[in-house]
Amino acid sequence: MKNRKRIILSIDGGGAQGLIPIRLLRGLEGKLYERGKSEPLHRYFDLICGTSSGGLIAAGLTAPNPDRTKHGQPAMTLSDLQNFFELDARELYINNRRHWLYRCLYHPFGQFNKGIQERPVEQAIKQRVGWSALSCSLTSVLMTAYDLKNRRVVSLRNDTTEHDDYYFWQAVRATTSSPSWFEPARVENLATGDEEIMIDATGFLNDPVLAAYAEARRHGWDPEDIIILSLGNGNPVEEKHSFSEAISWGTRGWVSPEEGTPLLSSYMHGQTASTGQYADVLFADMPGVEYIRLNADLPHFGSDLYSMRPGEVLKLNRVADDLLSSHQDDLNKLADLMEERQDGPGF
Repeated sequence: MKNRKRIILSIDGGGAQGLIPIRLLRGLEGKLYERGKSEPLHRYFDLICGTSSGGLIAAGLTAPNPDRTKHGQPAMTLSDLQNFFELDARELYINNRRHWLYRCLYHPFGQFNKGIQERPVEQAIKQRVGWSALSCSLTSVLMTAYDLKNRRVVSLRNDTTEHDDYYFWQAVRATTSSPSWFEPARVENLATGDEEIMIDATGFLNDPVLAAYAEARRHGWDPEDIIILSLGNGNPVEEKHSFSEAISWGTRGWVSPEEGTPLLSSYMHGQTASTGQYADVLFADMPGVEYIRLNADLPHFGSDLYSMRPGEVLKLNRVADDLLSSHQDDLNKLADLMEERQDGPGF
């Protein structure tokens, strides 16, 4: 009997641009429906891995629905996730900007100009993914973060054999805690009882595809049985900076949300571009591994990583439409190969 393929989903970080992979997944979901495969997406993916906004998507698709009457259903559908990015995130962002002057006046030496206020975001995450632990995930999941307290890269995963477990909502808070945009996340390790202080891993794992592959091998899956779908958030080739602009930033400007956090955005783009190049070579040399990368150049958006103005939403949807059109063959082939998982997560 032919082995069922292990399907891995890897989703880049990218703030508001996380709308692109959501739209791509909706396109794949439609192709599955055409083939009579109507179960939730987590039934077809053996591992879902994400960084930052990609981690939020991963959590939405793998956390159990907080409504006990929806047993076996994910906390968020793709439609829910799209609404969150297009509508809810925009409102959270706009409300934050309304209070910018207050923070400037009353917290002049604090991080008054950070991009997003944490508490409303935390409340929104709790409402959507609930208080489930990662160990309760509907399929294998991996989110990336960095622990400032213990100086270590953290794999926020459902497999607790390494004595780490976390609440889903806190894992999302950790993987999305971009320095300058958010305060670091205070995360409770449910296995040890320790409090860990985390930030996101976009500077070195914005494209987490190699982490996803390593996790698959850690599960013991053979390379010839692995198919990786890697979804990007767009390549910001139009966001160029001159020498005079760069030297004007100074120490504060390099990390200021008002300038678009150029240090962070440069690291994110550099890591994503280099990982894509290395993954192309690496997986081409591995017999049997199938690697599908969907990404595209972005039009000019300005420097604001989290802005979701209506015009920007239209641009992001247009990029997604073009990707769906140009990768029809890849998605059709993948939909043909995807089979419902009949066993427990990670096995």
